[in-house]
Amino acid sequence: MQTLSTSVVSLHSYVESHTNEKKLSKTSDKKVSIIYFLALFYTFLSLGFGAGLIGPTLLKFGEQINSPLDRVVYILFARSFGFLVGTLAGGFLIDAFPLLGRTFLACSLFFMSATTIMIPFMYHIIPMIMVHLMWSLTAGVVDNLAQLLTIRYYAQVNFNPYLQALHGAFGVGAFLSPLIIAPFLQSTSPPDQWHYAYWLIGCLHIPNLVWISIYAIRDELCSKKPKEITLENKEVILEDTKLETTIAPDDQTKSPGKVLFLGLITVFILLYVGGESAFGAYIHTYASLHLNFKKDIAAYLNSVFWASFAISRFCGVALSIKLSAIQMLLADLFGCIGSMSLLLILNKSSLAIWIGSVLFGLSVGSIYPSAIAFTEKQISLTGKRMSILSVGGSAGDAVIPLLIGYMINPKLLGPIGFIIILLIVIISASLIYGFTLLYVNFQLKKMKNTKK
Repeated sequence: MQTLSTSVVSLHSYVESHTNEKKLSKTSDKKVSIIYFLALFYTFLSLGFGAGLIGPTLLKFGEQINSPLDRVVYILFARSFGFLVGTLAGGFLIDAFPLLGRTFLACSLFFMSATTIMIPFMYHIIPMIMVHLMWSLTAGVVDNLAQLLTIRYYAQVNFNPYLQALHGAFGVGAFLSPLIIAPFLQSTSPPDQWHYAYWLIGCLHIPNLVWISIYAIRDELCSKKPKEITLENKEVILEDTKLETTIAPDDQTKSPGKVLFLGLITVFILLYVGGESAFGAYIHTYASLHLNFKKDIAAYLNSVFWASFAISRFCGVALSIKLSAIQMLLADLFGCIGSMSLLLILNKSSLAIWIGSVLFGLSVGSIYPSAIAFTEKQISLTGKRMSILSVGGSAGDAVIPLLIGYMINPKLLGPIGFIIILLIVIISASLIYGFTLLYVNFQLKKMKNTKK
């Protein structure tokens, strides 16, 4: 759901970096608050908590609603669809009501906390799917608003490190969540013991809700100068429009070359996001069914993956200074193929699954920001293009986990189908990326010959 680390706003940050130069001269005297950033950091930590819960409890959902796994996976589809809609809704809300961003964020956190607490009370598949859909809708809004509020507040400084830290917080939350739930999944625990983990995580959202609500009440609901702020926002929007027109004169053109490039990158992101989401959702199920891991031990395996994912995100900030986006993507894709091949070849080894999970997390963590940086080098990322990439990522997040859930049915591929399909997805993504590089090089040579 990093993923979703795939929202429109995170993509928008690359375009915003061009427009910030003029705003710097007007707002450089404003002091930034690290306390406010910690509140937003906590928000992404909460998103990570929710994303990390789903994998270790997928089998528990099936037991509670008395449904086979191939029906339970529709929960994953509902979450992905809801997140996409929530992301788009969050962008609409902040554009339509630019002065109420923190208020909408606080309301969304309230519903995210409430739906997390409600999930254990669902004993039929339709109500379970509906509650997960509600959670993902609000999570999509939270994801979008938190990033945009970060960009706006820290526009007078370099906000990219703050955004990178937000995405790292998601990984930390996804790492901690399985650790929290593991003690409730022990074989000696009552069947419904996992309910307490959801209630605990739901309550952990409450301090964040209060924190953001204080800012919303102080800075938005009780603000005494809304007209001045509105005029300032309008001025900034006009400045941004002029700057974007100057910097990206090709935004209105629709050459076949740009369309094909954007299509290739969209398919690449679709495959990558789907693979990352599927691994986080199914590694617990695979370890339990194929290697007979105890459910609490398999939950720790989930944590190991998300820990390596978070480390990769944080290390990617430093590595991106020394390496180009192309170099990072090549290294990451080789790492993904190598780790999945290890899991397939040594699929009966308990040690291999631990090593493979760590290697896959380290490799997959920095692919998304590197892919966006690579795209931004080739074409100007307008709002429409960013939306296309976002929809592609969300489609992968919905379709690939659903496909794996269907194929790991014992009558088809069985649990090993999880590894086989993921390896095919990663190899396909690598081939798409290789073809994209060849196409970019071909376009560059074509441009040089035209100039001659």
